[in-house]
Amino acid sequence: MVVVFFAALAAEALAAACVSFSIAFPSRRIWPPARQPSWQSYLMWLLFLLSGGGVVGLGVLDWGSFPLALWIRLAVGAPLWLGGSGLALWATVALGVGATLGMEGQLVQWGPYSFSRNPQYVGYTGALIGWAMVASSALTFLAALMGAVPLILAPFAEESWLLRRHGASYEEYRRGVPRFIALRKRGDAA
Repeated sequence: MVVVFFAALAAEALAAACVSFSIAFPSRRIWPPARQPSWQSYLMWLLFLLSGGGVVGLGVLDWGSFPLALWIRLAVGAPLWLGGSGLALWATVALGVGATLGMEGQLVQWGPYSFSRNPQYVGYTGALIGWAMVASSALTFLAALMGAVPLILAPFAEESWLLRRHGASYEEYRRGVPRFIALRKRGDAA
């Protein structure tokens, strides 16, 4: 269990470092990859898979080690986990697997992309935290929080790339749809 915890944390820290590097040095970015296939795309997907798999595995291995009330696990954790997973899947289908992997694609503004520019990242973050709550594991919760860091940072690395690829249409989209999620549309009365 300790090995899984530290392996997940290492993958998450390295993913966060790669995304941070991409934000700081967009001309030498690691994410999104400059081309497919590339060592950058393989590295980032390996890190994201190790991170997510580590959080899930840790939840199974450390199940119930933290005394979280059953009603919180079921009323908050389960909907967050299932809803986040559903949102991430819906967004992946809407965007397409190729574009999700960083390949060329069109600017998608429908479905979950009509209320969030990054519904996959929002969904995965919710799913990780919800799973940690369902598993009722402090180690899983720590790993899930660390796993959310590169998911929260990734849009900042992608925005300049998307602006270069899609120009004015992305700029207009960016002005009208929040980076993560909002309960009301931009421009609505406060």
